[in-house]
Amino acid sequence: MTRFWWMIFLLLLSKLLNGQCDLELLGVDLIEGEVTVAFNNTTNCGGTGGPDGVSEIQFGFQALDENCNAMNVGWDFPFGLSTSGTNNHPGWVYSATTTEAVSNWTNSYDESVDPPYYVGDTVSFPIYNVYNESSGGIWYNMENILNYWIDEGYSIQVVIWQISYGPTMYAADGGWAEVGPNGDGTSWGSGLYEDGNFLDNWVVIGPCGDCVPEVVTDTVYVELPADTIYVLETDTVYVTEYDTSYITLTDTVYVTDYQVDTLVVIDVDTLYFTLTDTVYLTEYQVDTLRTYEYSLLDVDCNTGLPCTPLEQDCPVYIPNSFTPNNDGENDVWGAVTDSFCWDEWLLTVYSRSGEEVWVSTNPDDVWLGGEEYYVPDGVYPYKLVCTSLGDGLIINGHVTILR
Repeated sequence: MTRFWWMIFLLLLSKLLNGQCDLELLGVDLIEGEVTVAFNNTTNCGGTGGPDGVSEIQFGFQALDENCNAMNVGWDFPFGLSTSGTNNHPGWVYSATTTEAVSNWTNSYDESVDPPYYVGDTVSFPIYNVYNESSGGIWYNMENILNYWIDEGYSIQVVIWQISYGPTMYAADGGWAEVGPNGDGTSWGSGLYEDGNFLDNWVVIGPCGDCVPEVVTDTVYVELPADTIYVLETDTVYVTEYDTSYITLTDTVYVTDYQVDTLVVIDVDTLYFTLTDTVYLTEYQVDTLRTYEYSLLDVDCNTGLPCTPLEQDCPVYIPNSFTPNNDGENDVWGAVTDSFCWDEWLLTVYSRSGEEVWVSTNPDDVWLGGEEYYVPDGVYPYKLVCTSLGDGLIINGHVTILR
């Protein structure tokens, strides 16, 4: 017997005496993208994890034709990836390698994927883009590759391609790596694949082997609780009478709030104010439009008593709302009267906080709803003081702006 064969014999004998590396490929899940391996015996598997551990695992994938034979051809996949058909392993694609290297993905992927692996371990390894590539490489497209072969009607052979960086099984050794057309000088027995029981190191999925699992989707209807609508107090309007020391509070204020086709109308009786009295009018937000109607009292400037109405040829009419939206209708606001009737005229509009927002000294003036800018929609108190031939009017009221 030649020296070479003696070396092979002694090496095999050594493995038999000291225990044999034995890994088993339990299954492949194309939906989850996992390959599961049982480490039945990790003695003499080689690598840095030896003699009792496995330091590295890599998986290979090959398409089988309708006769269940390895196709051993290069591929031009429709998603832009191509593989060679002229190397020593034509037709094969490989998963990312799991190693003990600090930079390897296995060190941060999952606690269960943490080499080295020892006897009794069962580990599920991810195979779909575990490096989170964004290029057109094999790892990025592994899911696309396997789905393409299944869609084309091929079967897929999945194998434990390499153990602890050891040699690969060649077809001449009864394994799965096809020697390329140019050959690489590999002879029988040269591979010395670490797992002598390699028959349980491969699985076939598809027509030639295990069924391809299907993803079944369904619609789940969940009954949700009805919506809850909360009506909250959102604003308080403070209406304060200024400079009315001569007015006596003689009546009760009644506020009625009722809904008419999403329009809330608030009717207020005639108001008599003193200097120290403040009327608080509270709004409740109900997603509706509000208008306010007031009955107003004319007061004599000198006595504080109700005025004797002026002659009918000098009436004063002041609208209680207007819509400054430039539609040509009701866009301005002001008093409607004969300007020649009045010797003095002062019409002032206030904000809710009592600040002047518009002042007119001419009965013919109109308010556009703002000066330098438009004021917000809402209710604005106003006061008119006017005199003529010894007679006079003080009119207090409110105007509503609606756009």
